[in-house]
Amino acid sequence: MKHSLLTATAAASVLALGLGGARAADLTYEPAPVVVAPAAFNWSGFYAGVHAGYAWGSEDDNQSSLFGDPPTPQILTDSIADSFDMDGFIGGVHAGYNWQMDQFVFGVEGDLDYANLKGSEGYAGYVTNFGGDFVTGELQMESQWQASLRARAGYAFDNFLVYGTGGIAFADGKMSSNGYNEDLGASFSSDDSNTHVGWTAGVGAEYAFSPNWIARAELRYSDFGHKTYQLLEGPVDADFTQTAVTVGLSYKF
Repeated sequence: MKHSLLTATAAASVLALGLGGARAADLTYEPAPVVVAPAAFNWSGFYAGVHAGYAWGSEDDNQSSLFGDPPTPQILTDSIADSFDMDGFIGGVHAGYNWQMDQFVFGVEGDLDYANLKGSEGYAGYVTNFGGDFVTGELQMESQWQASLRARAGYAFDNFLVYGTGGIAFADGKMSSNGYNEDLGASFSSDDSNTHVGWTAGVGAEYAFSPNWIARAELRYSDFGHKTYQLLEGPVDADFTQTAVTVGLSYKF
């Protein structure tokens, strides 16, 4: 009897040890899988894209210098067209290259735009080149293409970039004068074209929503400088400035 009891006790002990070992095996620690954070977006490289927006600004000229004194002090010049507003659509293509150092991004960019920027103002007065005849008319300025070559510098928050930009700006200009000589009872018209060279500066932001596609928004001010336009009433020295807001899409190669 005693022998049977010892045997049962030993068997129970062995069983208990087996179960405990099994439970201990079940509790063996397994390290969690390592989660690798995605790499930060790299802005370095060549890109190209399209953009479009709206531009507004003003034209300034000296057409009034071509007007002489009225024949009598009681007759005054009705109006002059020395300054007027211009606005319209702007859109085109851009391309550039970026270099990145840590979170700082540097680059160069060029763009070429179609523009539909125009404005006009009426005038009336005694024009010296017309023998002092009294004329009325309208002076118009328009720009049909623009371009720039700029440097860029910005700071990247992973796939979001804010930057400043500035450089040289180009634009065509066409000035037209259409009027009526009240003393002769005859209409007249003339126009002249020039290429303006000035400067541009602004700020922008870009968001890379994939490894290759980048959305952008940009605000830029441009001063296209002075040019002289040869019109029938005489030479008119004019310049124009604009502010443009554009949005666009780029592909990073």
